[in-house]
Formats: sequence, structure tokens, C-alpha cells
Amino acid sequence: MDTIKFKTGREYTEHGQRIVARLLDNGNIVFLDIDRGIDGVINANGFNKEDVKELFFNRSGVMDAYDNGNYNIGDSFNRRELIAELATIAQTI
Repeated sequence: MDTIKFKTGREYTEHGQRIVARLLDNGNIVFLDIDRGIDGVINANGFNKEDVKELFFNRSGVMDAYDNGNYNIGDSFNRRELIAELATIAQTI
């Protein structure tokens, strides 16, 4: 699974705003905003994983979905372990 991490430049905390996102095998993107305590799933919406990776799995694609509320808070899989892993990565930004 591919993972990206970045700071947005927004100053929500003393660390700014740190985002980590992971592209899942089904093409969905799970993201974590560790500083605001928000995580979600950006659905592939019919795109395959390779299309999502090429078109949306980047800083601007993740932030566009996040800023516009185009993500789900809940999803059908248990992602607690994944969010914990993303939180560990986010702390390295």
C-alpha cells in the first residue's frame, strides 16, 4: 500500500497540520489529520486503484476531498489499527 505524508501549511497546532494518507488495494484512500483528530475514507467512486493513484493520490487530491467534505467518517472495515499506524507516521512529519 502506498502512503503519503505532508504538512498543509495551516497552523492548527504547534505542529501545524499534518496529514497522512494511504491508498488501499480497493482504490479508496484512508487519511488522518493528526492535529485536528479527523480521519476518513475517500471512496474510489468507480475508479480503479491505478487511476486513483495517478489522479487523486497526492496532496492536492486528498486536501480537495478533505476540504470539501468528500469523504466518509465510517466505513465497513475495522481501521483502528491502520489509523494507529498512520498516527505513528504523522508524528514523524
